[in-house]
Amino acid sequence: MLCFDSEKMNWYYHVLARRPYLVVVSIAVCCVACIIVALILNKLPDFSDPTLGFETRGTKIGKRLTAWYNLLQETDRHGVLFSNPSVIWEKRRVDEGYGVSQLHPNHRRRKNQRKHKNKNKRRKDQKRHEHSEVAEKIMLLKKRLKATSAPKSEGDRDTWMGDSGVFRDYEITNDSASSPLEPTRRSEKIQYGHNTTSVDEEEHRERVQTKKSTWRLLKQAATLPTDSWADAHLRQPIEGYFCDSSPRREYSHFVVQRIGPNATDSLFDLNGLLAMCQLQEQIRDVPSYKAYCEPERSTSDCCRPWSLPNYAALLANKSSCFDLTTDDVSSLQSLLVGCYEYFHDLKLDNNCNEYSRCYAPEECKRHNLVYNVLNFLSDFSFIRPNNSNVYLKYAMIFVPVAQSNRVLPLFHEWEDVDLRNELVEVIAMDLGLENELFNELLLTDVWLVSLGGLFVMASVWLYTGSVFITAMSCIAVCFSLGLAYFVYSIVLEFAFFPYMNLLAVIVIIGIGADDVFLFLKIWHCVLAERFSNRCGTLTNAQSQSALPAPLDQGEHTETLENIMALTMRHAAASMFVTSLTTAGAFYASYSSSITAIKCLGKFRISCRQPLLQRLMHSCKKSINRFCQALEECITNSIMNYAYMWLLLFGALGTSSAIIVFWYPGLQLPEKSHFQLFVSQHPFEVYSSIKQHFWFEKPLQVDENFKMHMHFVWGVQAVDDGDYTNPKSLGNLHYDNNFSISSKPVQLWILDFCQSVRQQPFYQETFGMLLPNCFIENLIDFMKRRCIDDMDITRKDRSPCCDAQFPYEPHIFDLCLPQSVSNLYDTTMFFQPGVAGPKFAATTHLEEDDYFAISGNYSLESVPTNGTDIPLSVKALVIEFESNVAYSTIYANINEFYETVEHWFQLQLNTAPMELRGGWFTSDLKFYNVQDTLSHDTIVAISLAMVASLLVLLSFTLNLLISIYAVLTVSLSIFNTVAVLILLGWQLNILESIAVSTAIGLAVDFSLHYGIHYRMSPIKDRLAATQFVLSRIIGPTVMAAATTGLAGGIMMASNILPYIQIGVFLVVVMIISWLYATFFLMSLLRVAGPQHGFLQLAWPVWRKRHNASGKFYERKPSQVIASEQLLTPTSSAIVELANSETHELESLNSNSLIKTISGTESAHALASLPTDFEHSFQTLRECKYQTYPSTSN
Repeated sequence: MLCFDSEKMNWYYHVLARRPYLVVVSIAVCCVACIIVALILNKLPDFSDPTLGFETRGTKIGKRLTAWYNLLQETDRHGVLFSNPSVIWEKRRVDEGYGVSQLHPNHRRRKNQRKHKNKNKRRKDQKRHEHSEVAEKIMLLKKRLKATSAPKSEGDRDTWMGDSGVFRDYEITNDSASSPLEPTRRSEKIQYGHNTTSVDEEEHRERVQTKKSTWRLLKQAATLPTDSWADAHLRQPIEGYFCDSSPRREYSHFVVQRIGPNATDSLFDLNGLLAMCQLQEQIRDVPSYKAYCEPERSTSDCCRPWSLPNYAALLANKSSCFDLTTDDVSSLQSLLVGCYEYFHDLKLDNNCNEYSRCYAPEECKRHNLVYNVLNFLSDFSFIRPNNSNVYLKYAMIFVPVAQSNRVLPLFHEWEDVDLRNELVEVIAMDLGLENELFNELLLTDVWLVSLGGLFVMASVWLYTGSVFITAMSCIAVCFSLGLAYFVYSIVLEFAFFPYMNLLAVIVIIGIGADDVFLFLKIWHCVLAERFSNRCGTLTNAQSQSALPAPLDQGEHTETLENIMALTMRHAAASMFVTSLTTAGAFYASYSSSITAIKCLGKFRISCRQPLLQRLMHSCKKSINRFCQALEECITNSIMNYAYMWLLLFGALGTSSAIIVFWYPGLQLPEKSHFQLFVSQHPFEVYSSIKQHFWFEKPLQVDENFKMHMHFVWGVQAVDDGDYTNPKSLGNLHYDNNFSISSKPVQLWILDFCQSVRQQPFYQETFGMLLPNCFIENLIDFMKRRCIDDMDITRKDRSPCCDAQFPYEPHIFDLCLPQSVSNLYDTTMFFQPGVAGPKFAATTHLEEDDYFAISGNYSLESVPTNGTDIPLSVKALVIEFESNVAYSTIYANINEFYETVEHWFQLQLNTAPMELRGGWFTSDLKFYNVQDTLSHDTIVAISLAMVASLLVLLSFTLNLLISIYAVLTVSLSIFNTVAVLILLGWQLNILESIAVSTAIGLAVDFSLHYGIHYRMSPIKDRLAATQFVLSRIIGPTVMAAATTGLAGGIMMASNILPYIQIGVFLVVVMIISWLYATFFLMSLLRVAGPQHGFLQLAWPVWRKRHNASGKFYERKPSQVIASEQLLTPTSSAIVELANSETHELESLNSNSLIKTISGTESAHALASLPTDFEHSFQTLRECKYQTYPSTSN
């Protein structure tokens, strides 16, 4: 068949027969060398971030997101673009060495200063570190003062808002100028990109008074002794109870739920609080807790946990939560219900004890108790507005243990302890250990992979009865993986190795022994057909004509070469085709735009090499009998009940297609969080219920977070980075046609801003969003008077004044930086965002300019903004907020994206040529992954199916067999995906990999059956079906069993990817084997091609020559096998025939192996009679007549 039937392969069969050890040693040396090189030249893979690579690259949205990220990186303080033109001059001064102390003509002095720049930097860092330590010590002393002194007035409250602890000794005056040490008294938070439009005079007066008080306290602290500064990291409990006024998200926290007979009751009662009090003691009682907790200063004991029972005890003025009574619980409930309206109206925060801007009664602000309980410790449905009834389903316990990778041993201790009692239990926790625990489990669960490999090897040993073949199979699989890593990292130069590639190891171990079973089965059948009588008796004439001349000495090598050639004609073709189609299905994964899927596909392609079959060709051992009863049962059921199997599996396939494409369908993920553990794991439970708490909701997807619309010009949406490396994002590419100076462009931008506000997706915002549409602010800026009568300097602002819009290009270029710079100088009214023009300097200072500046020693002569340097606008961002809430539901964001994108493209059609290169982006990262999964999965399936059809058609050259095989594979995929859907799978990263992998695995069995049906020596439909079943059932059963059970072992893992890949292997192996064996073979039994129907042929490229050498062909006869032929390593043929362990069994139970003694000879095998093929077909037909189904 193709090259395997060619005479050009005789040399390879000759080497395999005569020099098997040379082949084994050569391949081993090559593989070991490649593995060593790969391990030496590359670092071991790093899985510290398991979700790295779960992003799209190369798609339309993906390119925009990458360009947007590069633009943001370029506009930071290390880039060449600036939103504030004033920064450009400051950066130029630093780059050119124009410091205030360097503006002196003495060049040698400046050179010496630059020479010692690194040394001075180290000294400054050391001093800054010392200042930080001093600041920490002073904070401790301030707390001592507060604990020992009388209560101070509100104006004398000690608040340290220092600038990294650096003290500036200046005289305190009533000047209203701000300083870095000035504490911020405002309770509202200044949000990113928003503006502040008013100043509270009373607040300003309080800040000035607090500044005086702060310095007074610092001076008092400086006079105190310093012998106890070593324990500065210890914390004094606030009012003797908690170490901090409020819990923080950075602390470890546990979610508690009620259990038992009254599991549906509220947690907020006396029994529930007492049970929680006992539970928090269990959390604290683990041995290593004290080593990781935050200690108190006075007692060195661990700080008290923040929990509902502790806050109830604080309110009741009790030292222990075990002393709570029903009245204490009722008091806390009354306080929370009465103050809930202030919390709901955002009149409370966690700084009410320090700041006076909480507009609520004093009892609602005391100890921040109400805010902490409602925001951190209870779920958001605990109290409803205008409802005095309370129901607490989830409660939170914060412990003073910082979230860190270091607390992994502490987690294991909590894991070993049963954190529960009769009433409550811990159902979830957040310790910040997801990635660290995943890396640990990824290594600790390797024993499951090893166990699966041992099971596969045990199956090979039981099937072959040979330890040598089993060992060679194991070595071959290891070499395949090592060679794959060499090709992946050295040849293909992939720098990123995601943990998803480890899943390929599980698959390869499962399917690595499939070729072993197939090769040995065909080797067995070739021996049986060549050296046994299938019908038991033949006529003497036939028997005499079938026997060749006696064997001479040395004939065993020539005969062994013939047997190898006959085996390779069948086995090599089948193994090569299945490897090629499986690699093709994996290559379809490489077409995905998601980095992790792309890398996994390429790694698996490297693993599916024909290395295994080459090693197995060198292993010629005897085989044991496989389950003959099972083979005969399956064969009879297919031959007699083919129509029943067709109807049954056809109906199942149709139903599965309805499940996949109609209802419920393969759903896209609705959670941006990638699940790493099983759903019952405490970390995953916390991810699923954390939105029930108010302090987590700002980080969650809710109605308060609206989709932003970023319209970008001047930057090309290009991603020239390495798509296989998530850390390689390429460079920023500018649009050379971009310019905003011309009058048509100015008019179009103004019209665009006004048009956006008229769209249905626009969100009306309050306040001054000055940078969002810079042209409007520029128009207001240009309306000012050229000479202001109120300005005593009478400075002329021309030409940036009293101008009519649109402006001349040179005036626009000059005045725009001034407008933006003045906007950034008004820090009380404006907080910068990402919108607005992005500036870059167009020229460098010449030497004359340098001396002109350096000759002036006054700071007033130094330019302070970017308007003194020619600037150009390299990019432009116009940003607005939409009225569409951020969501992880694909349909919602898809509608938003399609609507805005369509409208924006219509606007660009009317834009001047300078603005035609604009593009739109938003918070579309997760939506891009969803969209890519939905499209790339279909593309991967299509590519895999087409590849399977082309490869099968190329090797069988029969159109009908190829169509039947592809139909079988399609139905297998539908059934596999339908089962996974019913198991609750969604189309996420791993599931997309599983679907594409299913094609590569499901196609193997169908291709084995299709290839051997085509290779049947009998062209009759029934006989060909019988021929295929007798040869392929055994290897396919063993292959499916070993792979499926290896996957079943992985289901015992603790991490979700291992579990899912195990479930997938079990499902795909069972379904693909059933469909290939019963559906495809029944289809061939009923309507298979026969007598060359729809049989194609390769074109003849050159004239056929007679073979000068030997022509190898399967010719079963009464030839007597020698001991050396059957196994060169055996010592006695009598032991070979009588041994139960090494007995050679032929294909049928009535076949025998007869042996004679042979001597070595240098002569070739005698030529076979001319009627040998006719005798073989007579023998085969005699066998087929024993089945009742063939006589119909």
